[in-house]
Amino acid sequence: MYELPIRRLRIYDRPKIESHFNSLGSDTLAARFGTQVSTAFVQDYLAGIFENSALVFGAFPDSCLRGVGELRLVPGKETQIAEAAFTVEAEWQDRGIGDALLSRIITAARNRGIREVHLLCLATNQKMRRLAAKHDAELSLVTGQVAATLTAPWPTPLSVAEEISGEYHAMARAIFSWPSLARRTG
Repeated sequence: MYELPIRRLRIYDRPKIESHFNSLGSDTLAARFGTQVSTAFVQDYLAGIFENSALVFGAFPDSCLRGVGELRLVPGKETQIAEAAFTVEAEWQDRGIGDALLSRIITAARNRGIREVHLLCLATNQKMRRLAAKHDAELSLVTGQVAATLTAPWPTPLSVAEEISGEYHAMARAIFSWPSLARRTG
Protein backbone atom coordinates (compact mmCIF):
# COMPACT_ATOMS: atom_id res chain seq x y z
CA MET A 1 0.00 0.00 0.00
CA TYR A 2 1.26 3.46 -0.88
CA GLU A 3 0.96 6.64 1.15
CA LEU A 4 -1.98 8.60 -0.19
CA PRO A 5 -1.09 12.27 -0.77
CA ILE A 6 -3.63 14.53 0.89
CA ARG A 7 -3.06 18.25 1.15
CA ARG A 8 -5.00 21.28 2.21
CA LEU A 9 -6.66 22.98 -0.74
CA ARG A 10 -6.55 26.74 -1.16
CA ILE A 11 -8.51 29.27 -3.17
CA TYR A 12 -6.16 28.80 -6.14
CA ASP A 13 -7.25 25.12 -6.23
CA ARG A 14 -10.84 26.12 -7.01
CA PRO A 15 -10.62 24.99 -10.70
CA LYS A 16 -9.51 21.51 -9.56
CA ILE A 17 -12.33 21.38 -7.00
CA GLU A 18 -14.90 22.46 -9.60
CA SER A 19 -13.59 19.84 -12.03
CA HIS A 20 -13.82 17.18 -9.31
CA PHE A 21 -17.43 18.06 -8.42
CA ASN A 22 -18.41 18.31 -12.10
CA SER A 23 -17.08 14.77 -12.63
CA LEU A 24 -19.31 13.32 -9.91
CA GLY A 25 -22.43 11.43 -10.90
CA SER A 26 -25.87 12.25 -9.55
CA ASP A 27 -25.76 9.35 -7.06
CA THR A 28 -22.45 10.52 -5.59
CA LEU A 29 -23.72 14.10 -5.34
CA ALA A 30 -26.93 12.89 -3.69
CA ALA A 31 -24.85 10.93 -1.18
CA ARG A 32 -22.76 14.05 -0.46
CA PHE A 33 -25.66 16.50 -0.05
CA GLY A 34 -28.32 14.07 1.24
CA THR A 35 -30.65 14.63 -1.69
CA GLN A 36 -30.62 15.03 -5.46
CA VAL A 37 -29.12 18.40 -6.39
CA SER A 38 -28.99 20.51 -9.54
CA THR A 39 -25.89 21.73 -11.34
CA ALA A 40 -26.79 25.28 -10.26
CA PHE A 41 -26.92 24.16 -6.61
CA VAL A 42 -23.46 22.59 -6.88
CA GLN A 43 -22.03 25.72 -8.53
CA ASP A 44 -23.51 27.94 -5.79
CA TYR A 45 -22.08 25.62 -3.17
CA LEU A 46 -18.63 25.69 -4.75
CA ALA A 47 -18.67 29.49 -4.92
CA GLY A 48 -18.65 29.54 -1.11
CA ILE A 49 -16.61 26.43 -0.35
CA PHE A 50 -13.83 28.41 1.38
CA GLU A 51 -16.16 30.67 3.40
CA ASN A 52 -16.55 30.57 7.17
CA SER A 53 -12.98 29.38 7.80
CA ALA A 54 -13.63 26.01 6.19
CA LEU A 55 -10.68 23.68 5.87
CA VAL A 56 -10.77 21.84 2.56
CA PHE A 57 -8.51 18.87 1.80
CA GLY A 58 -7.82 17.05 -1.44
CA ALA A 59 -6.70 13.49 -2.16
CA PHE A 60 -4.32 13.04 -5.09
CA PRO A 61 -3.74 9.29 -5.56
CA ASP A 62 -2.57 9.70 -9.16
CA SER A 63 -1.52 13.37 -9.01
CA CYS A 64 -5.11 14.35 -9.89
CA LEU A 65 -7.75 15.47 -7.40
CA ARG A 66 -9.98 12.42 -6.78
CA GLY A 67 -11.46 13.20 -3.36
CA VAL A 68 -12.38 16.32 -1.39
CA GLY A 69 -12.92 16.53 2.36
CA GLU A 70 -14.28 19.53 4.23
CA LEU A 71 -14.27 20.58 7.88
CA ARG A 72 -16.53 23.48 8.93
CA LEU A 73 -17.15 24.92 12.37
CA VAL A 74 -20.78 24.80 13.43
CA PRO A 75 -21.71 28.47 13.96
CA GLY A 76 -23.09 29.61 17.30
CA LYS A 77 -21.75 26.75 19.38
CA GLU A 78 -20.02 27.55 22.66
CA THR A 79 -17.73 24.56 22.36
CA GLN A 80 -15.75 23.76 19.27
CA ILE A 81 -17.98 21.55 17.15
CA ALA A 82 -17.52 21.02 13.43
CA GLU A 83 -19.16 19.22 10.55
CA ALA A 84 -17.25 17.08 8.08
CA ALA A 85 -18.18 15.96 4.59
CA PHE A 86 -16.36 14.48 1.65
CA THR A 87 -16.67 13.15 -1.85
CA VAL A 88 -14.69 10.54 -3.74
CA GLU A 89 -15.07 9.94 -7.46
CA ALA A 90 -16.99 6.69 -8.03
CA GLU A 91 -14.15 4.89 -9.84
CA TRP A 92 -11.79 5.76 -6.95
CA GLN A 93 -14.03 4.53 -4.15
CA ASP A 94 -13.10 1.48 -2.08
CA ARG A 95 -9.39 2.35 -2.29
CA GLY A 96 -8.96 3.98 1.12
CA ILE A 97 -9.40 7.58 -0.05
CA GLY A 98 -12.43 8.27 2.17
CA ASP A 99 -10.64 6.75 5.16
CA ALA A 100 -7.53 8.85 4.51
CA LEU A 101 -9.60 12.03 4.10
CA LEU A 102 -11.52 11.37 7.30
CA SER A 103 -8.30 10.67 9.19
CA ARG A 104 -6.84 13.95 7.95
CA ILE A 105 -10.02 15.83 8.90
CA ILE A 106 -9.94 14.35 12.41
CA THR A 107 -6.28 15.33 12.80
CA ALA A 108 -7.00 18.88 11.61
CA ALA A 109 -9.96 19.14 14.02
CA ARG A 110 -7.88 17.79 16.87
CA ASN A 111 -5.08 20.29 16.27
CA ARG A 112 -7.57 23.17 16.31
CA GLY A 113 -9.17 22.17 19.60
CA ILE A 114 -12.36 20.88 17.97
CA ARG A 115 -13.71 18.17 20.24
CA GLU A 116 -16.66 16.90 18.18
CA VAL A 117 -16.86 16.22 14.47
CA HIS A 118 -20.29 15.47 13.03
CA LEU A 119 -21.06 13.58 9.83
CA LEU A 120 -24.47 13.09 8.28
CA CYS A 121 -25.21 10.51 5.60
CA LEU A 122 -28.20 8.79 4.06
CA ALA A 123 -29.27 5.71 6.01
CA THR A 124 -28.66 3.67 2.84
CA ASN A 125 -25.02 4.81 2.57
CA GLN A 126 -23.37 1.70 3.99
CA LYS A 127 -19.85 2.81 3.01
CA MET A 128 -20.10 5.99 5.08
CA ARG A 129 -21.65 4.16 8.00
CA ARG A 130 -18.82 1.61 8.03
CA LEU A 131 -16.21 4.35 7.70
CA ALA A 132 -17.68 6.34 10.60
CA ALA A 133 -17.86 3.20 12.74
CA LYS A 134 -14.23 2.39 11.86
CA HIS A 135 -13.29 5.76 13.40
CA ASP A 136 -15.26 4.95 16.57
CA ALA A 137 -18.12 7.31 15.78
CA GLU A 138 -21.30 7.21 17.77
CA LEU A 139 -24.08 6.52 15.24
CA SER A 140 -27.75 7.46 15.55
CA LEU A 141 -30.65 7.24 13.11
CA VAL A 142 -32.33 10.56 12.28
CA THR A 143 -35.28 10.38 9.84
CA GLY A 144 -33.75 8.49 6.94
CA GLN A 145 -30.23 9.63 7.74
CA VAL A 146 -27.47 8.51 10.05
CA ALA A 147 -25.74 11.06 12.24
CA ALA A 148 -22.21 10.18 13.28
CA THR A 149 -20.37 11.94 16.09
CA LEU A 150 -16.62 11.53 16.38
CA THR A 151 -14.80 12.72 19.48
CA ALA A 152 -11.39 14.10 18.63
CA PRO A 153 -8.63 13.62 21.22
CA TRP A 154 -6.72 16.59 22.57
CA PRO A 155 -3.88 17.84 20.36
CA THR A 156 -0.33 16.77 21.06
CA PRO A 157 3.02 17.83 19.59
CA LEU A 158 2.95 14.54 17.67
CA SER A 159 -0.49 15.24 16.14
CA VAL A 160 0.69 18.71 15.04
CA ALA A 161 3.83 17.19 13.53
CA GLU A 162 1.68 14.57 11.77
CA GLU A 163 -0.40 17.29 10.10
CA ILE A 164 2.65 19.33 9.07
CA SER A 165 4.42 16.25 7.76
CA GLY A 166 1.37 15.23 5.73
CA GLU A 167 1.23 18.68 4.11
CA TYR A 168 4.95 18.64 3.37
CA HIS A 169 4.89 15.19 1.76
CA ALA A 170 1.81 15.94 -0.36
CA MET A 171 3.28 19.23 -1.60
CA ALA A 172 6.65 17.62 -2.36
CA ARG A 173 4.95 14.86 -4.34
CA ALA A 174 2.90 17.48 -6.24
CA ILE A 175 6.01 19.43 -7.12
CA PHE A 176 7.91 16.38 -8.31
CA SER A 177 5.00 15.13 -10.39
CA TRP A 178 4.43 18.51 -12.06
CA PRO A 179 3.95 17.76 -15.81
CA SER A 180 6.48 20.29 -17.12
CA LEU A 181 9.13 19.09 -14.64
CA ALA A 182 8.54 15.47 -15.64
CA ARG A 183 9.07 16.31 -19.32
CA ARG A 184 12.34 18.14 -18.62
CA THR A 185 13.79 15.38 -16.45
CA GLY A 186 12.35 12.42 -18.35
